[in-house]
Amino acid sequence: MRPVQIQILSRIMMPLLILQFLLGMFANLFVSFSTSTDPNPLAAVFTAGSPALMLHVVVAVVLFILALLVLVAAAFIHRRSLVIIASAGFASSALAFFSGIAFVYTEYANNTLSYLMAVGFLFGLIIYGNLAGLGVRGSNLEREAGPSNIALSRPLGLTLLQLIAGGIVIFGGIALIGFNPGIVNTALGAITLVLGLVAFLSAYAIWKNKTWSIMTARLVNIAIVLFSTSQETYTIATATTANTVAGSLGGTVVALGLCIGVVLNLPSGNQTGFR
Repeated sequence: MRPVQIQILSRIMMPLLILQFLLGMFANLFVSFSTSTDPNPLAAVFTAGSPALMLHVVVAVVLFILALLVLVAAAFIHRRSLVIIASAGFASSALAFFSGIAFVYTEYANNTLSYLMAVGFLFGLIIYGNLAGLGVRGSNLEREAGPSNIALSRPLGLTLLQLIAGGIVIFGGIALIGFNPGIVNTALGAITLVLGLVAFLSAYAIWKNKTWSIMTARLVNIAIVLFSTSQETYTIATATTANTVAGSLGGTVVALGLCIGVVLNLPSGNQTGFR
């Protein structure tokens, strides 16, 4: 990615952040939160919650993934200031996201978590508003970084991203098989485990600059995104403990962001390698 892509991602985030604020205020003022004793309150949001609250959760997931993509993109540009800003933005998004999840699990009663959501939102709005206005600065950053430097950083950076994403996916597969007994979870865990192992193979291919590395990376990461989204939906709907959902959702959104980041940073066109 180049600075212009960071600008585009940040501009996408700005209206989503505004929408998230409006949804949050609407839910706070007009929605009666469920007092159900369901051991999986996050699933209750989608089964018994209001449409505004459901959309609020979905937008939160999208914003978290976009923030991770901005951070990944910044890491490929050799500008410390840009990486620091993107890291601060991701930290703000993570604060808001995980505080929101925890707020749901406290049955909407912990005002400190609600306050932390607002803090994360506010800093995120400021940071991504700044990145959205890169403009001429983006062109200057691109000239200073140089396309050759970005290209040289790709194999190592993408290898690490792919290894981390694959590791999270493998751990998720093991967790599904080991901690969630049942035929369906075993089947889902086995597929997840295979996808994680293929992601490791993809990381090796990227590092070694194999001719099939780019195509393999595209296919396996797209497969992980599609399958993990479906698997996570099923897990949220059927889990019987809060810890299962919280841990699974956190790992899945990070893995999704990393996989999408790998795909977006692969060489375009019909290239078969990084050289």
